[in-house]
Amino acid sequence: MMDTEHRAPAGSTTALHLSLGSFRYSEAHAETLREIELEFSPGSLTVIAGDSGSGKSTLGGVLAGMLPRPGADQCEGTVTLAGQRIDYSPEHLPRIDIAGWARHVGLLPQDAGLYLSRIRQTVAEELVFARENEGMPREEMGKLITELSTRLSLEHLLERDPAKLSGGQERLVALAALSAANPSLIVLDEPLAGLDSKATQAVTSMITMLRAAGTALVVLTRTTEAWEADADALWNLADGTLQPVTVGAASTAMSPKSRGSSVAAVTAKPLLAFAGVQLGYKGASAPVISNLDFEVRAGECVALAGANGTGKTTLLKAAAGLLKPAAGKVRVAVDAGMLLQNPSDQLFERTVAREVAFGLPKKSIQRARVPLVLEKLGLESSAQTHPYELPASARRLVALATVLVREPQLLLLDEPTEALDSAGLQCLCKAIDSVLERRGAVLFSSHDERFMSLTAHRVHQLQGSD
Repeated sequence: MMDTEHRAPAGSTTALHLSLGSFRYSEAHAETLREIELEFSPGSLTVIAGDSGSGKSTLGGVLAGMLPRPGADQCEGTVTLAGQRIDYSPEHLPRIDIAGWARHVGLLPQDAGLYLSRIRQTVAEELVFARENEGMPREEMGKLITELSTRLSLEHLLERDPAKLSGGQERLVALAALSAANPSLIVLDEPLAGLDSKATQAVTSMITMLRAAGTALVVLTRTTEAWEADADALWNLADGTLQPVTVGAASTAMSPKSRGSSVAAVTAKPLLAFAGVQLGYKGASAPVISNLDFEVRAGECVALAGANGTGKTTLLKAAAGLLKPAAGKVRVAVDAGMLLQNPSDQLFERTVAREVAFGLPKKSIQRARVPLVLEKLGLESSAQTHPYELPASARRLVALATVLVREPQLLLLDEPTEALDSAGLQCLCKAIDSVLERRGAVLFSSHDERFMSLTAHRVHQLQGSD
């Protein structure tokens, strides 16, 4: 795993031990991490919570051997893994064999699609792509595909194209592919984000089975709430260091305005209407949505619920005019703006300010609103920053700003709470309120039941063919 080998004490049962004095990115003015001591024993579950930008993903990169980068970052500390001790100092950063390290530590990033090869035609092939490269016999790969798909209930996806999966389905496939390597430690960055209840249960069940087999698990998340009953250790990462979490402490992650039902919306005019609509994709064996009759009226906030793959994103794309119906009629009476599930699909400029102003006439009212929108979303200090230098929560807010600056009367949001920290959630709720206050409408998809109950006037449940 490294150029110079140091043996750990014989008989050690620790999957990985980290003693990190400090970590600082190249050209950064402050340390991202400091004074962190962690030990992961076989079968343990360690949960590390923190807001976006707190350093969770950086810590995950250190555990996975991807950080520090030689010749760039500054690091002082020690990692003990698989009988080896790796020493980092300001004078010397050892060159790590990432492939060798990955045999012991697996990392599933927040964007699970980054783990997939994107060159295999079916999910079944994707699951064993890494094992195929290692020379695993074809018969063994077949048995492994069967085992993994059964564990995570992926049988119905095995012949699907990985590039056409929903966000939740993609995360399940990536987790299954990662576990196929049987590492001693797995680091999961927001593993439940974007998953419906069935997929969430599948992931948590898989985590339980992995622990029973002796795999140590580390979960990086915004809040410990979903993990408190099962975790061996709960930590909060803030100001670059760890503090223990008190189980049952009240969560302040989100406090949007509770709406209840909207009586006024019943008599308001429809801003969006689907009549007998059928939606699907070219080459698919069946439509995603059939015979849809659905309306969203002025002043109304509506949530779309349903399992992964039932068509929530498809419906939003049709409302935004990005997908034409195969049958029926979609009528949009006002200007619509859509926030995509993956902010990376909407960001391509070199600064936040340029991103939000892209396509707006130089002397237009909309362009003049750019500083105001940035201020409302807490992005004013990042105006000249490259969007991809921002943490995940801020990147989602930048993508939201590109939509809000145009003041759409119909705001379409695809899994808007995913990756948002507490400050980001407050900004999102205020943005929703501002649209409703000017008699616009909001339609969003989500698996976050608490957010839906507090934010939406009503919930429309989708039942798909998956």
